Amino acid sequence: MTRALLVRRQRGYTAVELMIAIGVFGIGVSGIIAMQKVTASSNQHAKNLNIATHIAESWLDMLSTDAVTWNQPSSNGGSVPDIGQTTWLQAVKPNANAATDWVLPTYSIPLAFGPAFDALGNPVVNPAAANVVFCTHLRLSWLYQPTLSGNGLIRAEVRVFWLRSGGPGFAQNMCTDAQVANVGGNVQAFHFVQKITAIRENDQ
Repeated sequence: MTRALLVRRQRGYTAVELMIAIGVFGIGVSGIIAMQKVTASSNQHAKNLNIATHIAESWLDMLSTDAVTWNQPSSNGGSVPDIGQTTWLQAVKPNANAATDWVLPTYSIPLAFGPAFDALGNPVVNPAAANVVFCTHLRLSWLYQPTLSGNGLIRAEVRVFWLRSGGPGFAQNMCTDAQVANVGGNVQAFHFVQKITAIRENDQ
């Protein structure tokens, strides 16, 4: 083996080759970092979506339970429905043809349940608290007004929303009575989950 061939085989990488390798490595690392950011964001959104869905379904269950105290005739012996004894269903419009609006439901101390929830889906007493992440609105309207036979039926809509950026504390501005109308269908600022069901009057 000649000396020239031996020297050629022992040569290292040139500066140009080294810079190309570093460039390729940098591009690959940048792609991995970008993918990690997208994955983390997607996982957070999936988590929030799951929690919001659970909150909406919990509200439907609470409204169905609320209907247990809605009787015809009244459990007090009267001849009129006692929907006024319910916690949330009494907010339904008295006129079947009346326009219905979204409302912020009240917080029930006995039931420890209300419109505001923290990042883990736990109810928060004060809807203007800084740890509120999810907020709930209700819209109640008559499908069939009750008669003497006690067959009233209410359409109950629940929407749960949270800030798109995922930042806490938005409820200081949005989860209050004064701001219900401002939420609307603002899909640019919020994510929404909406559930609808029919609540039947208790006939027991």
